[in-house]
Amino acid sequence: MGDSDSVANASTEIRWDPGSRVASVRYTAGVTLTAPDGPFLVDALTGWVGTERQPFAVLADAAGLRGTNAEYRATASRFFRQHRDHACIAILNASPVVHVIVEMFRLATGIQLKSFADEADARAWLRTRGIAA
Repeated sequence: MGDSDSVANASTEIRWDPGSRVASVRYTAGVTLTAPDGPFLVDALTGWVGTERQPFAVLADAAGLRGTNAEYRATASRFFRQHRDHACIAILNASPVVHVIVEMFRLATGIQLKSFADEADARAWLRTRGIAA
């Protein structure tokens, strides 16, 4: 992965803030995340968060995200189950369909995950979880 603080593919842009240990994620409008998007996310996060098990967060703006397929969810779930004791996810702008997917993901992984209407509230919640958002 290297020292890059941002990566992108056709569906996703991820920016890493090493000071706060927050990965900000945005999706291409109308996208459904599929099998190749899972390893893309996991590889980026793995390169940034390292192996020290330090707290980190994902702040995902789901505006325009249509959904995810089973392969994407399986890959992302494996990663977040391994990190559930020191990671959390804040989701912004989730449609009703994405909100259901997010809730199922939260239950399946056991990760701290919450949906928010605005970024300020999401960052405030991350701070209560030990993330310097």
